[in-house]
Amino acid sequence: MEGFSDRLLREHHAAWEAMQQHRFVVDIEHDRLPETVFNRYLVFEGNFVATAIAIFALAVSKAPGIRQQRWLIGVLNALVDTQIAWFEQVLAQRAVNPADYPDSLPGVLRFRDGMLNVAQQGSYEEIITLMFGAEWMYYHWCLRVSAQPQQDADVRRWVEMHAEDEFFQQASWLKAELDSCAQRLNEEQRQALSVLYGKVLQWEIDFHSAAYRD
Repeated sequence: MEGFSDRLLREHHAAWEAMQQHRFVVDIEHDRLPETVFNRYLVFEGNFVATAIAIFALAVSKAPGIRQQRWLIGVLNALVDTQIAWFEQVLAQRAVNPADYPDSLPGVLRFRDGMLNVAQQGSYEEIITLMFGAEWMYYHWCLRVSAQPQQDADVRRWVEMHAEDEFFQQASWLKAELDSCAQRLNEEQRQALSVLYGKVLQWEIDFHSAAYRD
């Protein structure tokens, strides 16, 4: 029997493939990502970590039980203790001044504000859909790209971080949790989550395009 997460992947295959073959992804895969594009992306993504912390904190507050809260708090700890520190370190090493790369571009705002607004106003199931959409997609393109070399050590490490087993376990937890959540919903509610998932993929496409200032 097809799980709900697999249904979403099937229903939104075109958007999934568009992100998997995005110029940002393909440029990394072929080791030709412009340095300025990656620096701009680092600023955008580093700023989004603060938003991700808020989203996962809202997930903790809306979670149905201690099992979910325990896992989500572990994710929060990793974001606060590891991810933010990595961005601070890599931006300093690359001498990147975030002020040189304002993140007020439409593609960045659509992603940040869209994700945060849903988390603030929506349900636990909607938050899980948001993060499954982002992380399952990221794991798959990074796993593929990790088979190719990247001369920029920071680009290489960024890809590896999202292709490692630890990240796979996190993305897999979200996938299984979404399947579990969907069992408690009616078809109208499941369809609403499908629409939301499609939006997340498009927001991701817009966000990564913004690194090129498109």
